[in-house]
Amino acid sequence: MRRELVFTFNNTNEALTFMEIVTSRIKSKELLIKYDVSGGIRVHVSIQGEPHEVELYAVEIRRIYNDVRMMRGRYGVRTYDISLILNKARLKAAMPIDIVIDAMHIMGINAEIEGSKIRIRDSLGLDDVVRMIEKMSELYRDMLDMDISAQAKRVIAIYSFVTGKPIKDCIIDLLNHELITKYGDSELLVLSMDYDHALLRLQELIERERKPNKD
Repeated sequence: MRRELVFTFNNTNEALTFMEIVTSRIKSKELLIKYDVSGGIRVHVSIQGEPHEVELYAVEIRRIYNDVRMMRGRYGVRTYDISLILNKARLKAAMPIDIVIDAMHIMGINAEIEGSKIRIRDSLGLDDVVRMIEKMSELYRDMLDMDISAQAKRVIAIYSFVTGKPIKDCIIDLLNHELITKYGDSELLVLSMDYDHALLRLQELIERERKPNKD
């Protein structure tokens, strides 16, 4: 059994993103994709196999198409599939994906994770989100050999991400402002308070640093 599906797109970038996701997720030698710009931007997807296999592939391909369409933004909200972001991102180290949402909040960006999707009420494109993930993973790589608790790493990474300061400078600042501290007689760095309170204090610190000094 062979089935052909045709999808239309607003621009070339959408079409290429769709093709990239389909080829990465649909592992079949019987998958054929054709890019067509005559009379609009279209992608023809042809799949062959047993009827039940073809139907499963068709459902998945339509779901991918819907995910790509949701990236355009509707009512000011853009929606991105987390698996797509992680597939495109070149991660330097493992990191909690929701830390980027916390960083966005401090930057004044309305964002949330809902199931397997990231919803952003902003003009951030897919490539912007991927770059944010990659940058955050680099910061986690820089802390790999440091004796820091998981929660303290989150706050340090967010501070560095938002301000652009090196990790070591961030650690000194956060120690001086008592957001983090050494645990007992050890060298382990931990939060001085619960995580949510630390985020509020961090935002206040960043806002103070951004204000011009008054003579």
